[in-house]
Amino acid sequence: MKKLLLIVAMSLLAMGAWAVPANPRPMEYIQPNGDTLTIRLVGDERFHFNTTVDGYLIAKNDKGYYCYAKWVERREGDKTYRVARPTGRKAHDAQRRTKCEQRWVEKQKTKNDKARTAKSK
Repeated sequence: MKKLLLIVAMSLLAMGAWAVPANPRPMEYIQPNGDTLTIRLVGDERFHFNTTVDGYLIAKNDKGYYCYAKWVERREGDKTYRVARPTGRKAHDAQRRTKCEQRWVEKQKTKNDKARTAKSK
């Protein structure tokens, strides 16, 4: 009986070690200036980040605005982490972007794709 209880307890503890995926449903966020932005949470409880609905990486800045973001490496002791750092350019839903903003985000996506490809080689 003790062995059975031990096995059940160990199984329950092991289940807690699995990562749960993020909720894929888009959420509406109200920026501090009243604009709305539809965002998605991507990842699980161990590694997650936000994107616009059309897939552009975003992160919140110090003032509470979601801005377009880029991946940067951060070191803590002997470990290196990738974190999304806001660029300072406020994010908008695709239908509310200006032509200038659309060109800028497309350029950033190209830069991120090139950086990812270079790191994987």
